[in-house]
Amino acid sequence: MSGFGGLIRAEWVKLRSVNRWLITLFGAAVLTIGLSLLGANGSNTDVNEKPNFVVGPHGEPVADGFSYVHQPVTGDVTLTVKVSSLAPQDEPAERTNPGGGSTMTRLDDPSPWNAASAGIMIKDGATSGASYAAVFVNSAHGVRLQSDFRTDIAGKSTTAPQWLRLTRTGNVVSAYQSADGTSWEKVGEVTPAHLPATAEVGFYVSSSPTLYVSRGAGGSSVGAHLTRAVATFDDIALTGATTGDWQTGAVRQPGDEGREIKAGAPETTGFSESGGVYTVTGAGRIGPQDVGDDPVEASLLGVIAGIMALIAVGVLYATSEYRRGMIRTTFAAEPRRGRVLAAKALVLGGTAFVLSLVGVVAGYLIARPALRKNGFAPPAFPDESITDPVVLRVLLLSAAFMALLAVFAMAVGVLLRHSAGAITLTIVLVILPMIVGSILPGTLPRLLMYTTLAGGMATQRSKPPTQTLAEPWALIGPWAGIGVVAAYTAVALGLAWWALRRRDV
Repeated sequence: MSGFGGLIRAEWVKLRSVNRWLITLFGAAVLTIGLSLLGANGSNTDVNEKPNFVVGPHGEPVADGFSYVHQPVTGDVTLTVKVSSLAPQDEPAERTNPGGGSTMTRLDDPSPWNAASAGIMIKDGATSGASYAAVFVNSAHGVRLQSDFRTDIAGKSTTAPQWLRLTRTGNVVSAYQSADGTSWEKVGEVTPAHLPATAEVGFYVSSSPTLYVSRGAGGSSVGAHLTRAVATFDDIALTGATTGDWQTGAVRQPGDEGREIKAGAPETTGFSESGGVYTVTGAGRIGPQDVGDDPVEASLLGVIAGIMALIAVGVLYATSEYRRGMIRTTFAAEPRRGRVLAAKALVLGGTAFVLSLVGVVAGYLIARPALRKNGFAPPAFPDESITDPVVLRVLLLSAAFMALLAVFAMAVGVLLRHSAGAITLTIVLVILPMIVGSILPGTLPRLLMYTTLAGGMATQRSKPPTQTLAEPWALIGPWAGIGVVAAYTAVALGLAWWALRRRDV
Protein backbone atom coordinates (compact mmCIF):
# COMPACT_ATOMS: atom_id res chain seq x y z
CA MET A 1 0.00 0.00 0.00
CA SER A 2 1.22 3.51 -0.77
CA GLY A 3 1.50 4.97 2.70
CA PHE A 4 -1.17 5.71 5.26
CA GLY A 5 -3.38 7.40 2.66
CA GLY A 6 -3.56 4.18 0.71
CA LEU A 7 -4.44 2.33 3.90
CA ILE A 8 -7.29 4.79 4.52
CA ARG A 9 -8.59 4.23 0.98
CA ALA A 10 -8.42 0.47 1.40
CA GLU A 11 -10.40 0.58 4.64
CA TRP A 12 -12.98 2.88 3.05
CA VAL A 13 -13.40 0.41 0.18
CA LYS A 14 -13.97 -2.37 2.72
CA LEU A 15 -16.58 -0.35 4.60
CA ARG A 16 -18.60 0.69 1.56
CA SER A 17 -18.33 -2.67 -0.20
CA VAL A 18 -20.55 -4.43 2.35
CA ASN A 19 -24.10 -3.33 1.59
CA ARG A 20 -25.56 -4.25 4.95
CA TRP A 21 -22.99 -2.07 6.72
CA LEU A 22 -23.88 0.92 4.58
CA ILE A 23 -27.58 0.23 5.07
CA THR A 24 -27.09 0.05 8.83
CA LEU A 25 -25.01 3.24 8.86
CA PHE A 26 -27.69 5.13 6.97
CA GLY A 27 -30.27 3.36 9.11
CA ALA A 28 -28.65 4.87 12.20
CA ALA A 29 -29.39 8.33 10.81
CA VAL A 30 -32.93 7.33 9.86
CA LEU A 31 -33.57 5.86 13.32
CA THR A 32 -32.25 9.01 14.95
CA ILE A 33 -34.59 11.16 12.88
CA GLY A 34 -37.66 8.95 13.13
CA LEU A 35 -37.55 8.27 16.85
CA SER A 36 -36.76 11.92 17.58
CA LEU A 37 -39.96 12.90 15.77
CA LEU A 38 -41.90 10.13 17.50
CA GLY A 39 -40.65 11.27 20.90
CA ALA A 40 -41.47 14.89 20.14
CA ASN A 41 -45.03 14.01 19.18
CA GLY A 42 -45.42 12.19 22.49
CA SER A 43 -44.00 14.99 24.66
CA ASN A 44 -46.08 17.89 25.94
CA THR A 45 -46.15 20.56 28.65
CA ASP A 46 -48.61 23.17 29.89
CA VAL A 47 -46.12 25.35 31.76
CA ASN A 48 -47.09 28.44 29.75
CA GLU A 49 -50.68 28.02 30.91
CA LYS A 50 -50.00 27.70 34.65
CA PRO A 51 -51.58 30.47 36.77
CA ASN A 52 -48.35 31.25 38.64
CA PHE A 53 -46.25 31.62 35.49
CA VAL A 54 -44.62 35.08 35.40
CA VAL A 55 -42.83 36.74 32.49
CA GLY A 56 -40.22 39.44 33.05
CA PRO A 57 -39.64 42.61 31.02
CA HIS A 58 -37.56 40.70 28.46
CA GLY A 59 -40.20 38.02 27.90
CA GLU A 60 -38.48 35.29 29.92
CA PRO A 61 -39.86 33.23 32.84
CA VAL A 62 -39.02 34.79 36.21
CA ALA A 63 -39.70 34.47 39.93
CA ASP A 64 -40.72 37.69 41.66
CA GLY A 65 -41.93 37.63 45.26
CA PHE A 66 -40.89 39.70 48.30
CA SER A 67 -42.06 42.04 51.08
CA TYR A 68 -41.89 45.69 50.05
CA VAL A 69 -42.08 49.02 51.91
CA HIS A 70 -42.45 51.59 49.13
CA GLN A 71 -43.94 54.80 47.80
CA PRO A 72 -44.33 56.36 44.36
CA VAL A 73 -41.67 58.84 43.22
CA THR A 74 -41.73 60.91 40.03
CA GLY A 75 -38.50 61.69 38.20
CA ASP A 76 -35.03 61.56 39.69
CA VAL A 77 -34.71 60.16 43.19
CA THR A 78 -32.13 59.04 45.76
CA LEU A 79 -32.88 56.56 48.55
CA THR A 80 -30.36 55.81 51.28
CA VAL A 81 -30.99 53.05 53.82
CA LYS A 82 -28.97 51.29 56.48
CA VAL A 83 -29.53 47.54 56.51
CA SER A 84 -28.82 47.02 60.19
CA SER A 85 -29.44 43.28 60.27
CA LEU A 86 -30.49 40.37 58.11
CA ALA A 87 -31.51 37.07 59.70
CA PRO A 88 -32.14 34.27 57.20
CA GLN A 89 -33.97 31.11 58.16
CA ASP A 90 -31.82 28.07 58.88
CA GLU A 91 -32.83 25.02 56.92
CA PRO A 92 -31.83 21.42 57.78
CA ALA A 93 -29.65 19.46 55.39
CA GLU A 94 -32.31 16.75 55.13
CA ARG A 95 -36.08 16.48 55.38
CA THR A 96 -38.53 13.62 55.21
CA ASN A 97 -40.48 13.42 51.97
CA PRO A 98 -44.10 14.06 52.97
CA GLY A 99 -45.28 11.99 50.02
CA GLY A 100 -43.38 8.81 50.74
CA GLY A 101 -41.27 8.96 53.86
CA SER A 102 -37.93 8.93 52.00
CA THR A 103 -35.15 11.33 52.93
CA MET A 104 -34.83 14.46 50.80
CA THR A 105 -31.49 16.27 50.58
CA ARG A 106 -31.17 20.04 50.49
CA LEU A 107 -29.92 21.57 47.24
CA ASP A 108 -27.43 24.34 47.94
CA ASP A 109 -27.68 26.57 44.87
CA PRO A 110 -24.66 28.94 44.64
CA SER A 111 -26.49 31.37 42.34
CA PRO A 112 -26.49 35.03 43.48
CA TRP A 113 -30.22 35.07 42.69
CA ASN A 114 -30.87 32.83 45.70
CA ALA A 115 -30.61 32.98 49.52
CA ALA A 116 -32.03 35.80 51.69
CA SER A 117 -31.74 39.44 50.64
CA ALA A 118 -32.49 42.84 52.16
CA GLY A 119 -32.01 46.11 50.32
CA ILE A 120 -33.58 48.91 48.30
CA MET A 121 -35.40 48.77 45.01
CA ILE A 122 -36.97 50.96 42.34
CA LYS A 123 -39.66 49.18 40.34
CA ASP A 124 -42.32 49.72 37.70
CA GLY A 125 -45.20 49.42 40.16
CA ALA A 126 -45.62 46.66 42.70
CA THR A 127 -46.64 43.83 40.39
CA SER A 128 -44.79 40.58 39.87
CA GLY A 129 -42.54 40.53 36.80
CA ALA A 130 -42.26 44.32 36.43
CA SER A 131 -38.98 46.02 35.49
CA TYR A 132 -36.74 46.96 38.44
CA ALA A 133 -33.28 47.73 39.80
CA ALA A 134 -32.17 46.77 43.31
CA VAL A 135 -29.06 46.97 45.46
CA PHE A 136 -29.07 44.68 48.47
CA VAL A 137 -27.18 42.61 51.01
CA ASN A 138 -27.41 38.89 50.25
CA SER A 139 -26.86 36.46 53.11
CA ALA A 140 -24.60 34.26 50.96
CA HIS A 141 -23.06 36.66 48.42
CA GLY A 142 -22.66 40.08 50.05
CA VAL A 143 -23.72 43.26 48.29
CA ARG A 144 -25.18 42.90 44.77
CA LEU A 145 -26.79 45.13 42.18
CA GLN A 146 -29.40 43.36 40.05
CA SER A 147 -31.85 44.49 37.39
CA ASP A 148 -34.67 43.02 35.32
CA PHE A 149 -33.94 39.41 36.35
CA ARG A 150 -30.88 39.40 34.06
CA THR A 151 -28.15 41.76 35.21
CA ASP A 152 -26.08 40.89 38.29
CA ILE A 153 -23.16 43.04 39.48
CA ALA A 154 -21.14 42.07 42.54
CA GLY A 155 -20.23 44.63 45.16
CA LYS A 156 -18.03 43.95 48.15
CA SER A 157 -18.56 40.62 49.84
CA THR A 158 -19.86 41.84 53.15
CA THR A 159 -22.74 41.30 55.54
CA ALA A 160 -25.09 43.60 57.44
CA PRO A 161 -24.86 46.21 58.85
CA GLN A 162 -24.33 48.04 55.56
CA TRP A 163 -25.50 51.37 54.16
CA LEU A 164 -26.97 51.22 50.66
CA ARG A 165 -27.91 53.98 48.23
CA LEU A 166 -29.89 53.88 44.99
CA THR A 167 -29.98 56.92 42.70
CA ARG A 168 -32.11 57.36 39.61
CA THR A 169 -31.00 59.93 37.03
CA GLY A 170 -33.20 59.79 33.97
CA ASN A 171 -33.30 56.16 32.90
CA VAL A 172 -30.03 55.23 34.63
CA VAL A 173 -29.99 53.76 38.14
CA SER A 174 -26.73 53.85 40.12
CA ALA A 175 -25.99 51.87 43.28
CA TYR A 176 -23.56 52.54 46.13
CA GLN A 177 -22.52 50.87 49.36
CA SER A 178 -20.84 52.09 52.54
CA ALA A 179 -19.61 50.50 55.74
CA ASP A 180 -20.07 53.68 57.81
CA GLY A 181 -22.60 55.83 55.95
CA THR A 182 -19.90 58.39 55.13
CA SER A 183 -17.44 56.87 52.65
CA TRP A 184 -19.26 55.49 49.62
CA GLU A 185 -18.18 53.08 46.89
CA LYS A 186 -20.03 52.66 43.62
CA VAL A 187 -21.33 49.15 42.99
CA GLY A 188 -22.41 49.86 39.41
CA GLU A 189 -25.17 51.27 37.27
CA VAL A 190 -27.96 49.74 35.19
CA THR A 191 -30.69 50.87 32.81
CA PRO A 192 -33.92 48.97 33.47
CA ALA A 193 -35.96 48.19 30.37
CA HIS A 194 -39.28 49.73 31.42
CA LEU A 195 -38.96 52.21 34.26
CA PRO A 196 -41.76 54.82 33.98
CA ALA A 197 -41.55 58.46 35.05
CA THR A 198 -43.38 57.60 38.27
CA ALA A 199 -41.96 54.45 39.83
CA GLU A 200 -42.17 52.75 43.20
CA VAL A 201 -39.07 53.06 45.40
CA GLY A 202 -38.45 51.52 48.80
CA PHE A 203 -36.78 48.76 50.79
CA TYR A 204 -37.56 45.06 50.73
CA VAL A 205 -36.81 41.57 52.06
CA SER A 206 -36.84 38.29 50.13
CA SER A 207 -35.93 34.71 51.03
CA SER A 208 -35.67 32.02 48.37
CA PRO A 209 -37.49 28.73 48.96
CA THR A 210 -35.13 25.90 49.82
CA LEU A 211 -35.22 23.03 47.34
CA TYR A 212 -35.00 19.43 48.52
CA VAL A 213 -34.50 16.48 46.20
CA SER A 214 -34.79 12.73 46.53
CA ARG A 215 -33.39 10.50 43.78
CA GLY A 216 -33.79 6.80 43.17
CA ALA A 217 -36.26 4.09 42.12
CA GLY A 218 -36.24 5.38 38.55
CA GLY A 219 -37.21 8.97 39.25
CA SER A 220 -36.61 12.11 41.24
CA SER A 221 -38.77 14.04 43.68
CA VAL A 222 -38.25 17.76 44.19
CA GLY A 223 -39.88 19.86 46.89
CA ALA A 224 -39.67 23.58 47.66
CA HIS A 225 -39.81 24.55 51.33
CA LEU A 226 -40.95 28.10 52.01
CA THR A 227 -38.45 30.16 54.01
CA ARG A 228 -38.52 33.64 55.47
CA ALA A 229 -35.97 36.26 56.50
CA VAL A 230 -36.19 39.17 58.92
CA ALA A 231 -34.29 42.44 58.36
CA THR A 232 -34.15 45.80 60.10
CA PHE A 233 -33.74 49.13 58.29
CA ASP A 234 -32.97 52.58 59.68
CA ASP A 235 -31.26 55.88 58.73
CA ILE A 236 -33.75 56.11 55.86
CA ALA A 237 -33.31 59.19 53.65
CA LEU A 238 -35.41 59.77 50.54
CA THR A 239 -35.07 62.77 48.21
CA GLY A 240 -37.24 63.45 45.18
CA ALA A 241 -40.84 64.19 44.25
CA THR A 242 -42.42 61.86 46.82
CA THR A 243 -45.73 61.60 48.67
CA GLY A 244 -43.98 61.13 52.00
CA ASP A 245 -46.06 58.07 52.95
CA TRP A 246 -44.61 54.57 53.07
CA GLN A 247 -46.88 51.74 51.97
CA THR A 248 -46.38 48.16 53.11
CA GLY A 249 -47.27 45.03 51.22
CA ALA A 250 -45.93 42.04 49.35
CA VAL A 251 -45.22 41.44 45.69
CA ARG A 252 -46.47 37.92 45.07
CA GLN A 253 -46.45 35.41 42.26
CA PRO A 254 -49.91 35.01 40.67
CA GLY A 255 -51.76 32.24 42.46
CA ASP A 256 -49.98 32.87 45.78
CA GLU A 257 -52.35 35.56 47.04
CA GLY A 258 -54.86 33.11 48.45
CA ARG A 259 -52.38 30.58 49.76
CA GLU A 260 -53.14 29.56 53.31
CA ILE A 261 -50.50 29.48 56.03
CA LYS A 262 -50.57 26.28 58.07
CA ALA A 263 -51.58 26.61 61.70
CA GLY A 264 -48.56 27.31 63.87
CA ALA A 265 -46.32 28.21 60.92
CA PRO A 266 -44.47 31.56 61.11
CA GLU A 267 -45.82 34.40 59.02
CA THR A 268 -43.93 35.00 55.78
CA THR A 269 -44.81 38.69 55.61
CA GLY A 270 -44.56 41.24 58.39
CA PHE A 271 -43.93 44.95 58.97
CA SER A 272 -43.37 47.03 62.08
CA GLU A 273 -41.89 50.46 62.80
CA SER A 274 -40.56 51.95 66.02
CA GLY A 275 -38.55 55.15 66.30
CA GLY A 276 -37.72 55.19 62.60
CA VAL A 277 -36.51 51.58 62.62
CA TYR A 278 -38.42 49.24 60.30
CA THR A 279 -38.51 45.50 60.85
CA VAL A 280 -39.58 43.62 57.75
CA THR A 281 -40.26 39.91 57.32
CA GLY A 282 -40.20 38.59 53.78
CA ALA A 283 -40.36 35.44 51.68
CA GLY A 284 -40.00 34.74 47.99
CA ARG A 285 -37.37 34.88 45.30
CA ILE A 286 -36.39 37.49 42.71
CA GLY A 287 -34.59 36.18 39.64
CA PRO A 288 -34.72 34.14 36.44
CA GLN A 289 -36.84 31.01 36.64
CA ASP A 290 -35.75 27.77 34.99
CA VAL A 291 -38.72 25.64 33.97
CA GLY A 292 -36.62 22.46 34.03
CA ASP A 293 -37.38 20.77 30.71
CA ASP A 294 -34.79 20.94 27.93
CA PRO A 295 -36.48 21.13 24.50
CA VAL A 296 -33.17 20.69 22.66
CA GLU A 297 -32.54 17.41 24.44
CA ALA A 298 -36.18 16.42 23.92
CA SER A 299 -35.72 16.83 20.16
CA LEU A 300 -32.90 14.25 20.12
CA LEU A 301 -34.58 11.25 21.73
CA GLY A 302 -33.66 9.15 18.69
CA VAL A 303 -29.93 9.32 19.45
CA ILE A 304 -30.06 6.20 21.61
CA ALA A 305 -31.57 4.19 18.73
CA GLY A 306 -28.93 5.46 16.33
CA ILE A 307 -26.25 4.40 18.81
CA MET A 308 -27.48 0.80 18.80
CA ALA A 309 -27.13 0.60 15.02
CA LEU A 310 -23.65 2.15 15.06
CA ILE A 311 -22.47 -0.27 17.73
CA ALA A 312 -23.47 -3.18 15.51
CA VAL A 313 -21.62 -1.76 12.50
CA GLY A 314 -18.54 -0.97 14.58
CA VAL A 315 -18.25 -4.50 15.91
CA LEU A 316 -18.94 -6.19 12.56
CA TYR A 317 -16.43 -3.93 10.81
CA ALA A 318 -13.75 -5.50 13.02
CA THR A 319 -14.92 -9.08 13.48
CA SER A 320 -15.92 -9.84 9.88
CA GLU A 321 -12.29 -9.91 8.77
CA TYR A 322 -11.51 -12.52 11.41
CA ARG A 323 -14.55 -14.59 10.47
CA ARG A 324 -13.68 -14.56 6.77
CA GLY A 325 -9.92 -14.90 7.24
CA MET A 326 -9.27 -11.59 5.48
CA ILE A 327 -7.28 -10.26 8.41
CA ARG A 328 -4.18 -12.24 7.34
CA THR A 329 -4.28 -10.56 3.93
CA THR A 330 -4.67 -7.14 5.53
CA PHE A 331 -1.69 -7.65 7.83
CA ALA A 332 0.39 -9.10 5.00
CA ALA A 333 -0.20 -5.91 2.99
CA GLU A 334 0.49 -3.71 6.02
CA PRO A 335 2.57 -5.43 8.73
CA ARG A 336 2.34 -2.43 11.06
CA ARG A 337 -0.88 -3.42 12.76
CA GLY A 338 -1.24 -0.21 14.70
CA ARG A 339 -1.57 1.68 11.41
CA VAL A 340 -4.31 -0.70 10.29
CA LEU A 341 -6.20 -0.12 13.53
CA ALA A 342 -5.76 3.65 13.21
CA ALA A 343 -7.03 3.61 9.62
CA LYS A 344 -10.06 1.57 10.63
CA ALA A 345 -10.83 3.97 13.48
CA LEU A 346 -10.53 7.05 11.25
CA VAL A 347 -12.66 5.64 8.44
CA LEU A 348 -15.37 4.29 10.72
CA GLY A 349 -15.29 7.30 13.06
CA GLY A 350 -15.39 9.83 10.23
CA THR A 351 -18.22 8.08 8.41
CA ALA A 352 -20.20 7.59 11.62
CA PHE A 353 -19.72 11.24 12.59
CA VAL A 354 -20.97 12.57 9.25
CA LEU A 355 -24.05 10.34 9.17
CA SER A 356 -24.74 10.93 12.87
CA LEU A 357 -24.52 14.68 12.32
CA VAL A 358 -27.00 14.38 9.47
CA GLY A 359 -29.27 12.40 11.78
CA VAL A 360 -29.16 14.77 14.76
CA VAL A 361 -29.48 17.91 12.63
CA ALA A 362 -32.43 16.53 10.68
CA GLY A 363 -33.94 15.09 13.86
CA TYR A 364 -33.70 18.45 15.59
CA LEU A 365 -35.15 20.37 12.65
CA ILE A 366 -38.08 17.96 12.32
CA ALA A 367 -38.79 17.39 16.02
CA ARG A 368 -38.52 20.98 17.25
CA PRO A 369 -41.69 22.24 15.47
CA ALA A 370 -43.63 19.32 16.93
CA LEU A 371 -42.36 20.19 20.40
CA ARG A 372 -43.38 23.83 19.94
CA LYS A 373 -46.86 22.70 18.98
CA ASN A 374 -46.98 20.59 22.15
CA GLY A 375 -46.19 23.47 24.49
CA PHE A 376 -42.39 23.76 24.36
CA ALA A 377 -42.66 27.33 23.11
CA PRO A 378 -41.99 30.89 24.30
CA PRO A 379 -42.13 32.45 26.77
CA ALA A 380 -41.30 29.44 28.95
CA PHE A 381 -38.91 28.02 26.36
CA PRO A 382 -36.74 30.19 24.12
CA ASP A 383 -37.33 29.89 20.40
CA GLU A 384 -33.76 28.84 19.72
CA SER A 385 -32.20 28.54 16.27
CA ILE A 386 -29.94 25.84 14.91
CA THR A 387 -27.25 28.53 14.56
CA ASP A 388 -27.31 29.35 18.28
CA PRO A 389 -23.95 28.38 19.85
CA VAL A 390 -25.54 26.14 22.47
CA VAL A 391 -27.58 24.26 19.85
CA LEU A 392 -24.54 23.83 17.60
CA ARG A 393 -22.60 22.49 20.57
CA VAL A 394 -25.33 19.96 21.34
CA LEU A 395 -25.54 18.74 17.75
CA LEU A 396 -21.78 18.47 17.22
CA LEU A 397 -21.08 16.78 20.55
CA SER A 398 -24.02 14.38 20.12
CA ALA A 399 -22.68 13.32 16.72
CA ALA A 400 -19.19 12.96 18.20
CA PHE A 401 -20.62 10.82 21.01
CA MET A 402 -22.26 8.50 18.51
CA ALA A 403 -19.11 8.27 16.38
CA LEU A 404 -16.88 7.56 19.38
CA LEU A 405 -19.17 4.74 20.47
CA ALA A 406 -18.90 3.21 17.00
CA VAL A 407 -15.10 3.29 17.26
CA PHE A 408 -15.24 1.93 20.82
CA ALA A 409 -17.40 -0.95 19.58
CA MET A 410 -14.88 -1.64 16.81
CA ALA A 411 -12.08 -1.84 19.39
CA VAL A 412 -14.13 -4.23 21.52
CA GLY A 413 -14.70 -6.32 18.39
CA VAL A 414 -10.93 -6.51 17.82
CA LEU A 415 -10.41 -7.58 21.43
CA LEU A 416 -13.13 -10.25 21.56
CA ARG A 417 -13.22 -11.33 17.88
CA HIS A 418 -16.79 -12.48 18.53
CA SER A 419 -19.60 -10.43 17.00
CA ALA A 420 -22.50 -11.29 19.30
CA GLY A 421 -20.39 -11.04 22.44
CA ALA A 422 -18.83 -7.71 21.47
CA ILE A 423 -22.17 -6.15 20.49
CA THR A 424 -23.82 -7.34 23.68
CA LEU A 425 -20.97 -6.15 25.90
CA THR A 426 -20.87 -2.69 24.31
CA ILE A 427 -24.62 -2.19 24.56
CA VAL A 428 -24.58 -3.30 28.19
CA LEU A 429 -21.74 -0.87 28.96
CA VAL A 430 -23.89 1.96 27.59
CA ILE A 431 -27.38 1.01 28.78
CA LEU A 432 -26.74 -0.58 32.18
CA PRO A 433 -25.29 2.58 33.80
CA MET A 434 -28.34 4.53 32.60
CA ILE A 435 -30.64 2.08 34.36
CA VAL A 436 -28.55 1.82 37.51
CA GLY A 437 -28.03 5.58 37.60
CA SER A 438 -31.78 6.18 37.62
CA ILE A 439 -32.18 3.84 40.61
CA LEU A 440 -29.26 4.90 42.81
CA PRO A 441 -30.04 7.48 45.51
CA GLY A 442 -28.38 10.80 46.24
CA THR A 443 -25.41 11.91 44.20
CA LEU A 444 -24.12 8.39 43.43
CA PRO A 445 -25.48 8.65 39.85
CA ARG A 446 -23.13 11.59 39.25
CA LEU A 447 -20.12 9.40 40.02
CA LEU A 448 -21.51 6.73 37.73
CA MET A 449 -21.89 9.20 34.86
CA TYR A 450 -18.33 10.45 35.36
CA THR A 451 -16.98 6.89 35.09
CA THR A 452 -19.09 5.13 32.44
CA LEU A 453 -20.03 5.49 28.78
CA ALA A 454 -23.55 6.58 29.75
CA GLY A 455 -22.09 9.95 30.70
CA GLY A 456 -21.95 10.73 26.99
CA MET A 457 -25.72 11.21 27.02
CA ALA A 458 -25.02 14.58 28.66
CA THR A 459 -23.91 15.84 25.24
CA GLN A 460 -27.59 16.22 24.31
CA ARG A 461 -28.31 18.73 27.08
CA SER A 462 -28.37 22.45 26.36
CA LYS A 463 -28.85 23.44 30.02
CA PRO A 464 -26.43 23.38 32.96
CA PRO A 465 -26.16 20.28 35.17
CA THR A 466 -29.00 19.81 37.66
CA GLN A 467 -30.02 17.36 40.38
CA THR A 468 -33.74 17.91 39.86
CA LEU A 469 -34.24 15.64 36.83
CA ALA A 470 -34.59 11.86 36.78
CA GLU A 471 -32.03 11.38 33.99
CA PRO A 472 -28.69 10.62 35.68
CA TRP A 473 -26.66 12.24 32.89
CA ALA A 474 -28.30 15.58 33.75
CA LEU A 475 -25.96 15.61 36.76
CA ILE A 476 -22.86 16.31 34.65
CA GLY A 477 -21.94 18.74 31.89
CA PRO A 478 -21.64 17.93 28.17
CA TRP A 479 -17.87 18.37 27.98
CA ALA A 480 -17.36 16.02 30.91
CA GLY A 481 -19.65 13.52 29.20
CA ILE A 482 -17.82 13.56 25.87
CA GLY A 483 -14.51 13.46 27.73
CA VAL A 484 -15.50 10.22 29.48
CA VAL A 485 -16.46 8.57 26.18
CA ALA A 486 -13.28 9.78 24.48
CA ALA A 487 -11.21 8.33 27.34
CA TYR A 488 -12.99 4.98 27.11
CA THR A 489 -12.45 4.90 23.35
CA ALA A 490 -8.76 5.75 23.68
CA VAL A 491 -8.25 3.01 26.28
CA ALA A 492 -10.16 0.48 24.17
CA LEU A 493 -8.06 1.32 21.10
CA GLY A 494 -4.90 1.03 23.16
CA LEU A 495 -5.92 -2.40 24.41
CA ALA A 496 -6.87 -3.46 20.88
CA TRP A 497 -3.45 -2.33 19.59
CA TRP A 498 -1.74 -4.23 22.42
CA ALA A 499 -3.76 -7.36 21.62
CA LEU A 500 -2.97 -7.13 17.90
CA ARG A 501 0.76 -6.97 18.61
CA ARG A 502 0.65 -10.02 20.88
CA ARG A 503 -1.50 -12.23 18.66
CA ASP A 504 -0.51 -14.11 15.56
CA VAL A 505 -3.54 -12.53 13.81
